[in-house]
Amino acid sequence: MQKLRILIFCICFLWTASAWGLEIYLKNGDKITGVIVGQDGTSILVQTLAAGEIKISRSFIDLPKTYPERYAPPQIPSQKPAAALPAVEWKKDMSLGYTQNGGNTRKQLGQLSISINRKTHTNESTVKFDSFYSSTNGKMDGKKFYGMLRYAYSFGNNLKWYNFYKIEGDQDYFADIYYRVTPSTGVGYWFSDTNDLKAMTEVGIGYQYTAYRIETTPDKGEPVLVPRAFIDKRLIANLHLSEDLTVYPSLENINDYRVRSETDLVNQITQRWSCKISYIDEFNSNPPPGFKKNDYTWMTSLEYHY
Repeated sequence: MQKLRILIFCICFLWTASAWGLEIYLKNGDKITGVIVGQDGTSILVQTLAAGEIKISRSFIDLPKTYPERYAPPQIPSQKPAAALPAVEWKKDMSLGYTQNGGNTRKQLGQLSISINRKTHTNESTVKFDSFYSSTNGKMDGKKFYGMLRYAYSFGNNLKWYNFYKIEGDQDYFADIYYRVTPSTGVGYWFSDTNDLKAMTEVGIGYQYTAYRIETTPDKGEPVLVPRAFIDKRLIANLHLSEDLTVYPSLENINDYRVRSETDLVNQITQRWSCKISYIDEFNSNPPPGFKKNDYTWMTSLEYHY
């Protein structure tokens, strides 16, 4: 009875072992399943359920197929492809406008505008330069200049918030402004940044210093707020309408402020050329004596994208 129990146990053991035993593949295509119970340098001894112990020469064993984990090349853990670095987007525009009238009154108007914008996924740099002149019967009666350097860096989960650092300089020869410099810094938010609609608003704080041409007018420096709103809407096809509005209220005198508004209607004719109509309105609530508060300019120009 005791021997029968041992025999049943051995049979069950061998049956279980064969279930998870090694599958040995031979070079002739045969397969033997069993448990290795002995081995030496030339052969292995395999215990099988059906045929008992079998001695197999190592030279007959297909080793790569029997032990694939030993002969297969190392597996490199799968990795997601690295995200491509965001491309650097350059936008460079130059517009030139010129109008000349003859006859009893000879009138000349000229305008040059250059804008360079470098934008990545997280930051943006802008350089802008505008100049304007006019003359009547050979005598200059208008001369303006505006320049800007600006850097903005996005932050937040969706990168719609940004902080900016900006310096503006302008001159208006016939409004008694010899030069005016306004550095500022602040934060802004992009509501939309697509080709169909670009909309943002920002607010900053800065310092405005104005030097006047007329010596009797004292130069002035004062801290200012610099709120700004910008929108660019595609109307139809390649026709865009944009508005860029900036206000410069003084922090020392609530009644002293400036407003600069630039409205552009741009129709892109080809990949390189656009037709542009601009209206620039500059308002000064407290101009020097003898000068008007409001000063505006209409200009039609061709814009080249390079």
